[in-house]
Parts: sequence; C-alpha cells; structure tokens
Amino acid sequence: MNYMRSIVVLMLCVILAIPTLSAQEFELNHDEHEASTEYVCPMHSHIVSDEPGTCPICGMDLEPRQRVQESDVKVSAQMQQNLGIRTTTAEVTTLWRYYPTIASVQWNDNARHHLHTRASGWIERLHVRSEGQQVEQGDPVYDIYSRELVVAQQDFLQALSSASANPRLLRDAKLRLELLGFAEPLIAQLEKSKEIIYRVPVFAPHSGVVTELNVAEGMYIEPGLAVMTLTGDDSYWLIADVPERYSDWLSAGAPVDVTLPQAGLNKHETTIDYIYPALDAQARTQRVRIKMPDSKVGTNLLVGMQAEVELYGGPKRDALTVPLSSLMITGTTNRVMVKTDDNSFVQRDVHVGLVVGDQAEILHGLEAGEQVVVAGQFLLDSEATLLNSRMQNPQSQEATDAHANH
Repeated sequence: MNYMRSIVVLMLCVILAIPTLSAQEFELNHDEHEASTEYVCPMHSHIVSDEPGTCPICGMDLEPRQRVQESDVKVSAQMQQNLGIRTTTAEVTTLWRYYPTIASVQWNDNARHHLHTRASGWIERLHVRSEGQQVEQGDPVYDIYSRELVVAQQDFLQALSSASANPRLLRDAKLRLELLGFAEPLIAQLEKSKEIIYRVPVFAPHSGVVTELNVAEGMYIEPGLAVMTLTGDDSYWLIADVPERYSDWLSAGAPVDVTLPQAGLNKHETTIDYIYPALDAQARTQRVRIKMPDSKVGTNLLVGMQAEVELYGGPKRDALTVPLSSLMITGTTNRVMVKTDDNSFVQRDVHVGLVVGDQAEILHGLEAGEQVVVAGQFLLDSEATLLNSRMQNPQSQEATDAHANH
C-alpha cells in the first residue's frame, strides 16, 4: 500500500514539473492585437472611416465593424527559401488601357426594314418562301387580292375618264393608290391599259436578306401585321461585351484591332462606333458596337462569326501597380501579403482598379515601395487568418491551450 502511494506522489511531481505555454506567452510571439471600431460603406468596401458618416460616393450611411490590427506572420529566411516565397515592389508606372475580348458579328439594325400591307386582303402568291432568302430591290415578294385596291383602281379609272373636267379628282385618286401600296409602275400600267389588276404584286423596297417571315401563301393579312423583315447585308455590326470596370475609359472613336481570319481580317484597324447606355443587369457588362468594313469589299462576313478584338483607351499615368498574381480574391474583398521586414508578413486589404495584362492598379491599401508576395502568399495568408481568428476568439484559444496542457 505504501508502495502504491509513493508511485502516485512521484507521478504528480513529474506532471507539475512540466513547463506550460500560457496564452500570454503565446501573444508575446506576435504583435499585440487591439480591437477597435471602424466604419465602412456597405456598397464600396474601400471607403473606411474612423468616425460615423456617409459614403462620399453613394451617400449611404457607413456601417460599424470591428477592426483587428494586422497580424505579423514570422517566417525565417531558411523557411522562406524552402517555401519558395518571392516578393516584388509595388511601383508607380503608366498603364496603357487595353482590353482583349471576343465580339460577334450581328445584323446592322439600321438596315432593317419591315414590310406591312396597307390594304387588307389575301396572299394569292408568295414569292419569298423562307427566312435567309436574298431579295433585291424591286423584286416581287408577294401578290395580294384586296377589295380596297380593286375599288381604288375603279375610282382612278373613273377619275381618269373625267380628268379634263376635274384634274384634282384624278390627282386624289392616284395619291390614294400610292398610299395603299400600289407601286408607281403599276399605276402607269393601269393608266395605259385601263384594265383592273386583281392580283396586285408587292415589290421589295430595299435589297437585303429576309430575317423574319410571318406569313404563308393563302393567308389573310391586315395592315397591323408585319409581313416580313428585310435586313441589308452590305454592312454588319460587331458587338462586344465589356466588363463594368472598364466602362470609365471606353469612348466612341477609340481605336480597335479586329482579327477574323474567316473574313480575311488580321489586325484590322477600326474604331468604336457606339457605346450602349445601359449595363446588362445579370452579366454586369456594357455592350460596345464596333465599325466593320463593307461586306461587299473584300470580306466574307457572316452573322454569328466571332472575332478577336483589342480595345485601346490611352494611357493612365501615375498608377500604383502590383502583379496580378499577387492578388488573393476572396469573393468580397481583394488582399495581398506585404513583407514588413526580413521575417515578417502581414495581410492587407486592397481596392483594385484597372487591370491590364498581368498588372493590376491598386487604388487603396498599399504604398509605393512596399514589398508584396507574388509566390507562396496563400500559405502566409492561411497562417495570418488563423492568427486573426485566435485573437478575435481569445476564450476559444485559452480553451485550446488548456486542453493541450492536459
């Protein structure tokens, strides 16, 4: 019995003699963290103030949030080498506004013409049978039998017989035929033959491609119906969708290079023709219309083709830039890892502006000359996030330490 008591006493002495690392001793290995309150705009996260107020951009009230001072992550020189950590300097330079993207060839809406009948009747013969059919100006597109047109022809012939007595009546009768869509050559034919045309041909007012056909042979049509749509094929539009962040430097007349090998275009120099005034609500992109060469002059453009386009917007001088590879995108914010001395790194939230190639402009969050990590930053960021979590939840950290010491 006395032997067992001696063993228990000896074990207690050994346990009490083991040194433990307290929470205070842990914090001495890192910079102190003092929580404070800062005020941030809910729509523009880079607008941060030490006092309550409103956002200078959108006017919304700034919302309070807890701010924790930066955590230094200590990494020895040897470990930096093992992890392959590399840094570069944030520097002020000139960014040339440039954005490469894909654009699609589309119909020129300004060359679109709708054909409507001006008199009710039946389509006796339809000369255009399908969409995509090429039509030249003056080609017959359909023949119509219309009682209104028959009556108008009768009135014209009656006025023609008494033209010497009442020339105004003849003029009004002719004008009525024109307004009902009776072509000028048909009026001349009627005046010469004095025979009523019951199946009246309707001619294409413009050359183009039938892009919409809403009738079939034998249908009864009225003035409210768009019989068909003709779209001119002598010119096309090139439409590109540009992300919202580039919209501030886009302008009509800015230079564009277009590459479309199928149409014989290689770095074809053209310009922005028009910038649409509204953003796509879902994609958050802005539509840009680009001038294209005449399709009948050495090109073979087809609607639906995709072209490579390069948009240029001139220089942006005195821009603070870092490599795009240094950015860590979290979904709500962008941040980088900054090297503060030989062995210390801190997280830093940044607000990104213009992105050109592999360079990103930093509007807020960095100073020129600071060192940002371009390789190995995700390991450092994970460690810094873990330290911040510990400092923001000290009770949880104490419980973890206490559990580790038992």
